[in-house]
Amino acid sequence: MSDGPLKNVRTESSLIRRFSAAVLVLMASASTAHILGVIEGERPSLAPVLAGMKDAVVNISVTTRQGYRIDWFDEWGEISPRRTYRDVQAAGSGVIIDANRGLVVTNHHVVAQARRIVITLQDQRSFDAEFLGSDPTTDIAVLKIDADNLTELKLGDAEELRVGDFVIAIGNPFGIGQTVTSGIVSALGRNQMDILGVEDFIQTDASINQGNSGGALIDIDGNLVGINTAILSPSGVSSGIGFAIPSDIVKAIADQLIEYGDISRGMFGIEFRPITRQYADTLGLPTINGVVVTKVIAGSGAERAGMRIDDVITEVDGKEIVNSQDLLTKIALLRVGQEFNLKVIRKGEEIQFQGTVQEFEIGNELVPGVYVDNIPASHPYYGRIRGIVVSTVDRRLTETQLLVGDVVLEINRERISRLGDLQSVELDNRPLILLVLRGSQQFRMVLR
Repeated sequence: MSDGPLKNVRTESSLIRRFSAAVLVLMASASTAHILGVIEGERPSLAPVLAGMKDAVVNISVTTRQGYRIDWFDEWGEISPRRTYRDVQAAGSGVIIDANRGLVVTNHHVVAQARRIVITLQDQRSFDAEFLGSDPTTDIAVLKIDADNLTELKLGDAEELRVGDFVIAIGNPFGIGQTVTSGIVSALGRNQMDILGVEDFIQTDASINQGNSGGALIDIDGNLVGINTAILSPSGVSSGIGFAIPSDIVKAIADQLIEYGDISRGMFGIEFRPITRQYADTLGLPTINGVVVTKVIAGSGAERAGMRIDDVITEVDGKEIVNSQDLLTKIALLRVGQEFNLKVIRKGEEIQFQGTVQEFEIGNELVPGVYVDNIPASHPYYGRIRGIVVSTVDRRLTETQLLVGDVVLEINRERISRLGDLQSVELDNRPLILLVLRGSQQFRMVLR
């Protein structure tokens, strides 16, 4: 056996000893002792917290079909591009959030483009899962199984978490089976990681590895406070920096997917930028938190609400806006037509506004059922890359794997920076070979 795995085992054991020692310090509180199941004469343990909770975390096996070769010529030597496919197996985790309806939440990237999804419970029962919908921008997906005697996890309030709070991660790392790790909340509100389009991560040092994606992050009371989704690691294994999607985002997205099957994400109609110290001093602002409006789009909900250039947005629905990504996250969680409240500083005076999320304009048709547009100010890649964004997908007209929010960078090896570049592409000459950016992943896709 190599030294690497042994060192990892020693490190984890050391973490457990330190965690247990820290727990002992908390034993002065009778309520804490009850939560941790510590009775006089017994060892400190998280087992009472986990009792019944582990059954709500499931293993997910996914079969996807991926193209791995393009044959450019047919058997007669004529040009006829065809992609050869193969089935690929992958594994992840999920959490039962509604036992009565058999609803399971996981990561979008776990089940993206799946041909078959099988969920295995802790009692070893397996079920083919029904895909209800997913959102690549937040990396949330919802599945459904027809099963009895399920256990669910109660959604907690991630906004009550504090840095230093104990948390527990449950998942299926490397496909070895359910595994429980523990740690603390290392940071909150991580939102400039360039992992997803909408980010507001809980950072934790609880060990998260490949296969933990979609698994549970629970607090010391056994409430689901996050869905584990990513790690920051040069080696590809846990380095003590893991990220979970907080429960408020999970609930907002899952509720829409359950009810509608998709996310109706719109726009408010402003362009904005972060506040620098110099800008704050110039305007006499008491803080550099918030964003400053640099453009109000004519006819938009922002214009109708009365927004103006140089307005500084500091809160949305009572939640503080710290930076640009924070505002994008808050707006992205709202459905088209939904109203929200803003607190704005205008010339030193605080003003309250009520805004409404409105639909994106459909834009130009790329192929039947798929519409594209220039990247709007509300898109997370606005101003950072050049391309066109998928604004609408009508599933009645197309079977494409493209999703709303995907950015098309190339068509038939030609760079596409804006809508005007489509004029040089023969869209009726199929197949079209696209280079697509989804989240932080680039891949090629063939439209026939």
